[in-house]
Amino acid sequence: MDEKTTQARQDSCLSFITTLFPEETFQFVEQQTYPDAFGHTGTHITFKSALRELKLSFVSQAHSRFERVFLAEKTSASPFFSRMMEATYEDGQLYIHHVLKSD
Repeated sequence: MDEKTTQARQDSCLSFITTLFPEETFQFVEQQTYPDAFGHTGTHITFKSALRELKLSFVSQAHSRFERVFLAEKTSASPFFSRMMEATYEDGQLYIHHVLKSD
């Protein structure tokens, strides 16, 4: 993935989580790329605020039309990441499909 595409994905993620948590300020922490068990490339992008850490995990699909995205949250009350929702990433935008955890 080229630098322009990487930056566009990070910007899209930041915009998405800012919409979910408008009262918090998030900072980019890191991006990691890894191969999955099927040889597809996956990416973790992590952002952090004073209250929580969010990890967006991108998983390529065989049809390549979009990527599945899993949003997980870690807070001081819970030291492990727990999934909040599933989404898709297509044409530079994140689209929510399933909310797994709500307040």
